[in-house]
Amino acid sequence: MGNRLFWRNLLIAVVILGAVAGSIWASGGQNASEQKASESDRSTPAQESESQTNPQKGAKGPNRDQRAAEGFQAPDFTLKTLKGDEVTLSEAGGKPTLINLWASWCPPCKVEMPHIQEAYEKYGEQVNFRMVNLTSLDDKEKMKQYVKKEKFTFPILLDESGEVGEKYQAFSIPQTYIVNEKGEVIQKITGAMTEEQLQEIMKELTS
Repeated sequence: MGNRLFWRNLLIAVVILGAVAGSIWASGGQNASEQKASESDRSTPAQESESQTNPQKGAKGPNRDQRAAEGFQAPDFTLKTLKGDEVTLSEAGGKPTLINLWASWCPPCKVEMPHIQEAYEKYGEQVNFRMVNLTSLDDKEKMKQYVKKEKFTFPILLDESGEVGEKYQAFSIPQTYIVNEKGEVIQKITGAMTEEQLQEIMKELTS
């Protein structure tokens, strides 16, 4: 009788442990799925141009010291703004720079735009804002209407050839690069920035 009771209790314990282990495994898998979905909501895949699909075709490799990655010099570029002015990244006037790659059809881009406008109004004298529209992948007229409707005042740079988007690996957008006064990339952010995140970045750049 005692042996029978012992084996019954042991079997029950094994069943309980198996159920607990299964629950933990399922919970872990669900959390991983939720995290992946959350990250997906923060960025949108950019439409691939021919040069993005085949970077070697008609594209020059980056200089050895220039790379769109932390610790490297930010790849230089010159683009025209919506007003027709030319802006060169390296002509930063001794200020840090925020480079943001976006398109008007990108929902996560629209989420962070008001936060960027607010930061521009507050820190525009201390930080260069380079809002690079991926014009080669966007509808220029719709983009203009969107900017006008939302009353954004930061300068919009037009990447009409797609070269800057390629240099800065804009395969999903929004994509933001923070560049220090020396022209070095110190942070890369993929996906929409929160208001708190952007304000923290601005404080660190201007402190």
